[in-house]
Amino acid sequence: MALKILFIVLVVVLGLLVVIPFVLSIAGFQSFGFSGFTSTGGGPSSSAGQGLLRSFDGGENWQGAAVSKTKGVSFPARIFDLAFHPQEPDLIFLGAKSSGLWKSMDAGKSWEKMYDRGGVLDPAADVYKIAFSRSSPPIIYLAVFQNKKGRVLKSADGGESFREIYFVTADRLGVFDLYINPEDANQVTIVTGQGGVLETINGGLTWRVVKWFGEPLVKILVNPVFAGEIFVLTDRGNLFKTFDSGKNWADLNEWSQNQGGRIGYLKPQVSLDPFAGLFQRNNVEVLVADPNVFTTLYLGSGEGILRSLDGGFTWERLNTLIPPEALPVRAVAVHPRSSNIIFAGASFQFHRSYDGGVNWMVKFLPTKSNIKSILIHPLKPEIIFAVLGR
Repeated sequence: MALKILFIVLVVVLGLLVVIPFVLSIAGFQSFGFSGFTSTGGGPSSSAGQGLLRSFDGGENWQGAAVSKTKGVSFPARIFDLAFHPQEPDLIFLGAKSSGLWKSMDAGKSWEKMYDRGGVLDPAADVYKIAFSRSSPPIIYLAVFQNKKGRVLKSADGGESFREIYFVTADRLGVFDLYINPEDANQVTIVTGQGGVLETINGGLTWRVVKWFGEPLVKILVNPVFAGEIFVLTDRGNLFKTFDSGKNWADLNEWSQNQGGRIGYLKPQVSLDPFAGLFQRNNVEVLVADPNVFTTLYLGSGEGILRSLDGGFTWERLNTLIPPEALPVRAVAVHPRSSNIIFAGASFQFHRSYDGGVNWMVKFLPTKSNIKSILIHPLKPEIIFAVLGR
């Protein structure tokens, strides 16, 4: 009798091993064949691709990109930003927590740590944002946290040396994002943990306050065609917009609620932990604009992916293969040459749509870490990076 029961159990288990992959494949799920699987759990190894993954074929196949060429220095575990040189496709900069600035000369296959020859950039700084000037690529701006303050650093020699051009006036508050006018390397707009939107038009010699908000700011989006259109996201998930370069601002959360829009029902909740130098998000995970049509915005959130086709005034939920609220969508990216191609990250699942979000395919990446952001190479869009984290 015991042997009969054991036989039935084995048959059921073997049946599940066959049926489950078949059902997942029908639903659009695909898994990778790689050596990162554990022998017991059937899931990806937690060490596989830790920190950064790279795809060279549009997301079909992935490989670890966390390779340090600097002797005695480990590749950083927590990555905040990647910046692609506007003219040299193989040159990419990387900013990380407590690890300063890194550079790749082979399109992200390997990395070497950069050291400021003037000593202004702390090798152990948190580098939140890196921005190349499109009109003058040797000019680079960094949003960093070092020596207890958020700061903006500027390089005029491609990152060989830096000088400080701004710092917040209170300890433990950061500069979290910045934007360079694509036509003028001296015009830069930043957002800070003090709630400030500030602008310089002379490369950091002087600054003016565009707007003070009552809560910390973590993200800025500026229309590259019409610079007067600006979005800022607060640490509580409130989204504000201006059409006139900051003279007047609309609270899109309140406007949408008053107009019966859809953003009100999610009311994003975000908390910022300046002591750790990271903002922990409960609902809103990412805000991106379609690089082809700036008025199309995407929110990755605890409720899935939301899209606005009218510059943030109304929102709709995209139907992905994950039920709403089952897994937070922490990363969203749109192909730089086609608005119909959308990528999203939920847990270690990489989602792709080629028809504007109607139908989706899913792959499991070789990691147990969460996909924190997806970055597409603007000059070589077949190269995609997945930044990993907790």
